[in-house]
Amino acid sequence: MKKHHLLKTTAATGLITALLTITTGCVTAPGYNAYGDLYEDIYKDSKVYKKHKKTINSIDKELYQPAIEQRAANKVSNMGYQVKDVKYKKGDSKIKVKARRGGEDYKIELGYPSYNVIKIKED
Repeated sequence: MKKHHLLKTTAATGLITALLTITTGCVTAPGYNAYGDLYEDIYKDSKVYKKHKKTINSIDKELYQPAIEQRAANKVSNMGYQVKDVKYKKGDSKIKVKARRGGEDYKIELGYPSYNVIKIKED
């Protein structure tokens, strides 16, 4: 019984280590990376990625997307707008924000990863 438990623990530890190894690159450098395309192609061809694709994608969606959207909301809020909605899709170079100021609605586009204002349009 102990031997079986030890094998399960070792296998689980190996899986966690593999996932941490894969996601560490994302954690340390989310956003644009000069080597991103090359790295992503190699990374997505790996057996570990293919086996755990669903888990890795859910981590990206649950951790990185909300952080990006929150930073965009803070930027627009600091410009004096009341933020109503923020939309960002992984891989896009723009973050779309719907906001309100002075009784008017606005659509604001921010660049990603710079968070610089690209366009402000009255809605």
